[in-house]
Amino acid sequence: MRLWIVLALLAGSAAATTRHAMGHRHTILIPLLLVPALVLGWQEWTFRGDEDDFSVIASEIAGRDVRIECQRFSGALLDATAEAGYVQFNADGTPTDTGRLERDACRDLRSYLHGDQSNPTIEHVVAIQVLAHESFHLSGISNESETECAAIQRIDDVAVDLGATATQGRAVAERYYAEVYPRMPAAYRNDECRQKGELDASPDDAQWP
Repeated sequence: MRLWIVLALLAGSAAATTRHAMGHRHTILIPLLLVPALVLGWQEWTFRGDEDDFSVIASEIAGRDVRIECQRFSGALLDATAEAGYVQFNADGTPTDTGRLERDACRDLRSYLHGDQSNPTIEHVVAIQVLAHESFHLSGISNESETECAAIQRIDDVAVDLGATATQGRAVAERYYAEVYPRMPAAYRNDECRQKGELDASPDDAQWP
């Protein structure tokens, strides 16, 4: 939606500029159209740049080229679900190439990316996990509890990819596992999601998650 508004404003500004050059005075109208077009255009450019960064992270986890898209304002108005992220699976059980992050999760993720990673809010922590979770769905895991557990064990890497230090990333993982994971719906939890449990991706090390 934002892109279409930018294009419409630019088109209007171009038309007004042309008419101005032909002798029709549009001294006020031109900047009224051009300035918001430039501001919104810059916002859209940075927004898409952040989506590119998220897609690189997701592709690394998925082991293939995938795309992360952030829900826009218009989409949020029409979205009646409570899902923070979503990946569609095909009839044969394979995932599509695109994962979606809902608007609030994307906002918190962008805030963390461009903010101070030394003091994340719980919303930042959850948003990082959402990106990791949807990335594992894109890798082909459909079961929610398995996906959640795999994501928990990579959330520190995702935080680092978003600008955190290794220590800060570890703190994000520990906080999520201690404060958020126990409150997740039953479908997202698994008793084997623990150190040396069946879902421990590296049972021989002493680190958890």
